Amino acid sequence: MTPEERLNRAEWILVRLAKSGREARSEFRQKINILIDAQIRNEAARRAESHEINEQIKSLAVAQADLTKSQKLTDRALRAFINSLRKRGNRTN
Repeated sequence: MTPEERLNRAEWILVRLAKSGREARSEFRQKINILIDAQIRNEAARRAESHEINEQIKSLAVAQADLTKSQKLTDRALRAFINSLRKRGNRTN
């Protein structure tokens, strides 16, 4: 192989390496962009779910507070009823 052929071959190899490197970087950028887009969509979905869960928790807290009030009223009424039965029972003896 003549020196000129060797030089042409080396030049061809360098050009192929450069093209291959460019293609690899381009593919890498595309993959990174795909990951970034997926992460952005994922974060948006999580924010929406988090907001929905927070609303449900608030609703649950209100319902629990109402239930607590109702339970206290029921306990008072039941105690009063039991006390009235005891008083009645004491009168008949």
